[in-house]
Formats: sequence, structure tokens, C-alpha cells
Amino acid sequence: MKRLFTFGCSFTNYHWPTWADIVSQDYDYYENWGRGGAGNKFIYFSLVECHQRNCITTDDTVIIMWSSQAREDKFLNNEWYTPGTVYSSAYTNDFISNFTDTTGYLLDTVTYIQSSNHLLDSIGCEKYFLSMLPMYISSDWFSTLTQKLNPDVSTKILKLYAPTLQQIKPSIYETVFKSDWHSKDKKVIPQDTQHGYDILYKNYTDNATTNWPTFNNFYNNEMQDVELWVLEELDKKFNLMDARDKVKLLKRADLHPTPIEHLEYLQCINFNLSTKAEEFAKHWEELVMRSDSVFWCLGPNHQSNTWSNKTPERF
Repeated sequence: MKRLFTFGCSFTNYHWPTWADIVSQDYDYYENWGRGGAGNKFIYFSLVECHQRNCITTDDTVIIMWSSQAREDKFLNNEWYTPGTVYSSAYTNDFISNFTDTTGYLLDTVTYIQSSNHLLDSIGCEKYFLSMLPMYISSDWFSTLTQKLNPDVSTKILKLYAPTLQQIKPSIYETVFKSDWHSKDKKVIPQDTQHGYDILYKNYTDNATTNWPTFNNFYNNEMQDVELWVLEELDKKFNLMDARDKVKLLKRADLHPTPIEHLEYLQCINFNLSTKAEEFAKHWEELVMRSDSVFWCLGPNHQSNTWSNKTPERF
């Protein structure tokens, strides 16, 4: 029996099929250990636990998509807390200032990768290391933070672990998104516009001053007489213009790769796939992109379009 075990963050396990689900079409048994917001600590711990539970053998395949580095995974109150990048999480400013370090996160990550490589080599199974981001980028949506990496130390870290790191395939950020998360903004994914509208309206009215235009004028972009400083405040301070454009489906609201973009990634790294797997990706792409397919606000009329992986037994 051909078994496949996959590991990663939301780029591995999401509410529509990912690269992992596409690849799984060519296997008899499949467990997806990915989890939204997960960092590389969670991924490494998941791999070790999966081996303990399933006794991975030489006949099995393990594929890991390493996530962004600046994530603080914790096992708290008998469950995993995986809030995503620490710089946009509920962690306090005091914690971020005093207990986070981008170079330290790099060291954590390469150690997890090195240890995973040793474990899988000792088993002798087929393995593939993929990546969400290249090693020189510390955090996903905050690429400016790469400047905080200590260049002297990070260069030494990357050099020491180079033999293992060279096994990692080019990242989905570099290949599909051309090193710019917004390169695919013109590809608009249908979403629940009413829900987004309500959130936008609340955020706008909660912050509006007497100098701001009415919400209707703002929403319809009728702001010819609005002062420049107000426009800059709406745009740069509150990010409301970008939020408006996403609600109006003028810009892509979800930067997670769609099924066909996951397929594109697999093709970019020359991963062998069957026609069945490729057709699976194309089928789900059609469902995701249909105007009546709302994956984040599912109702009784959309049940046939839902996607979920069975959660493996785990701590």
C-alpha cells in the first residue's frame, strides 16, 4: 500500500485542496498533518509524532512544505496554538520586543529541517522538502522584516546547514508568485461580499472623524474634494482603501494559492503527477472560482463544494 504523509501550514491544509491533496490522488493512503497558522516547530513536532503513530517505512512518502520562520507555536491547555506570524498575532508588543529575534527564528527553522532530514534518512522513505518562502525571508506577509536578519550570523547559519537546505525545492513564493505576494491580485476569488461589507462599514464608522467623507462616498470612491491628508490617513494609517477594494472584488482578498496555482507549483518543481491528479486540481479550481462557491461562508446550497481533510489522530 502506497502511503503519503504531508506536513505544513495553511499552504498544505486549507479549505480548498492544496498541493498535498493533489499529490494524494496518486496514493492509496493519505494523512495531511498541515494546519493553518502553523510554524516550523509545529511541523517538526508533527513529523515526529506521525512517525510514532504510523511507523513510517521505506515504502512510504513524506512531503514537508516548510512555512515562514517567525511563528510562535505553543502546546497550551492540551492543544496546539498556531497563530501564524508573530508580528500580526495576539502576542504583546513587550513579548515581540524582548523575546523574538528573526535570526533566532532562522536558526530554529534550519535545526528543525536538519533534524527532519536525519530522521527521514534513517527511515529510508521517499522524501521531498518544499517551501512556502526562501530561507532568507523571515516572515510571510512582512517581507520588510528581512532587513532585521543579522547578515553575518544568518550567512554562517545558512552555510553550515547548506547540504540539507539545498534539498529544499524553490519556494511557492518565488515560483508561482514571482517573489511578490500581490503579483496575482488580478485573479479575484469569489467571496462573501455582504460579510466583508459589514466588517468594512464597522471599521470605517468606528474610526471616522468629521473630516472623513461619508461611508457611501468612500465606498463608491467619490472623494474628489477630500483633502490629501485624509486620503493618506484612510490608505496608510487605516488600510481602509485596500480593504474596500477587496470587498468590492477589485483585488484578490485571499493570497492562499488556489488549486490550479498549487498545481502550477508542483509543475514548476517538476513533481511527477498523474492525469488523475491534474484533473482533480482543475476540477476544484472551477469550484473555487464559481461565483456561487463561497468557501469561507458556506451555507446549505454550497455543501457539495466544501473541502476538508480528515484530521489525523494527534496531540
